[in-house]
Amino acid sequence: MDLSLLAPITRYWARTTDNYDTHKSMYASEKIDKFIELRAQGWSLNHVASELHVAKRTLVEWSREQAAQIKSLRALLQETAQEKFAASREEELARLLRTQKDVEDELASRSLYRLPLDKLFGVAAELRQEIRSLRQEMDSAEQSGLDDPSANGHPRGVVPATNGSPGR
Repeated sequence: MDLSLLAPITRYWARTTDNYDTHKSMYASEKIDKFIELRAQGWSLNHVASELHVAKRTLVEWSREQAAQIKSLRALLQETAQEKFAASREEELARLLRTQKDVEDELASRSLYRLPLDKLFGVAAELRQEIRSLRQEMDSAEQSGLDDPSANGHPRGVVPATNGSPGR
């Protein structure tokens, strides 16, 4: 048999094997990235195994190897959720303060003898109570964030809202 005929076949085999290994590596890399994402979101190994069609034993190994990345992504996801929550609470407080100001402006502009004041005063009192309650919740959330030296007493980028009054 002429061995010179085997050279092209050997080169072809080497190229396809390299491509196969590269493809396999990219495929595994994509699965590992998805694994990290799902684990950071709190998925169980069993659930991840069924989602990615990967053996649980492999996932345990990946879990050890990727522990730092999973922990980092989990912390980032938690921080993002906390920031969204803080922002929504700030927006709610701002909305309540605007509504309170509108009600109080309406009270100030009306003649007292022609209005059913009990209704407007009741709304104003309810708004004050909601605002007080929301501020207490936010203060307790800020207090729990005071343990974090980077928090500086307030959620990142949040300035306490005021309605012109000197205190809370």
